[in-house]
Amino acid sequence: MEYSAGAAVFIPIFIILVMEEQYRRMETHRRILIKRKRMRGAIIMNEVVKTFIGKECIISTINANITGIIEAVDENWVSIRPRNKSCVELMNTDHISRIREHPRNKTAAN
Repeated sequence: MEYSAGAAVFIPIFIILVMEEQYRRMETHRRILIKRKRMRGAIIMNEVVKTFIGKECIISTINANITGIIEAVDENWVSIRPRNKSCVELMNTDHISRIREHPRNKTAAN
């Protein structure tokens, strides 16, 4: 009788602990997959921005447009030299929503 009462208390606790450990493992696995997915997006964005190195571009973010010459791309950062300024700006590629070459000295097609 004593053993059945002890088993009735400890078996549910043991099951809860095992289920919690499985949940933690699944959550860790999910976080790893999300991180890999983000890194893949960063690699693709870096490759796209590298095609614009040395060109004057208009880079759009959520709340600003920056016009300048793209000088370098390193990891997740873009080095931009704005027109008529001697400073260099760094921008994280995660914040870039649009990038296009500046249409200077080009005729617009109507």
